[in-house]
Amino acid sequence: MSIVSQIEVADAGINSLEIPEWLVNGQPLKVNFYPMTVSEHRKINKRYPNFMENLLDAEIQVHIIIMKAIDDKGDNLFDFGDKAWFDNRDPMVVMRLASRLVTSKSVEELEKN
Repeated sequence: MSIVSQIEVADAGINSLEIPEWLVNGQPLKVNFYPMTVSEHRKINKRYPNFMENLLDAEIQVHIIIMKAIDDKGDNLFDFGDKAWFDNRDPMVVMRLASRLVTSKSVEELEKN
């Protein structure tokens, strides 16, 4: 008998961060997100095989941001029609945000490991 029915999963809750380089009404953009799930991982990996090994690829980063970034109501902040907007953004900001959405850790925390 599987133990799955007995496992209680602690609610990871919603995470949020501010992007000071992107302003909305003069305030840093607030990005909310839930930790990456296996289902989301599988979905991204289907489109971008081994995406975790290729997180420096800007296209993968933008896909992750569009898929994961939500507002306070739980609605997506971006849609796939916004891809071209990201082409003119600072790649370090995009990478910092995408890394956080995938791992729930900052680039600095990842570099420590």
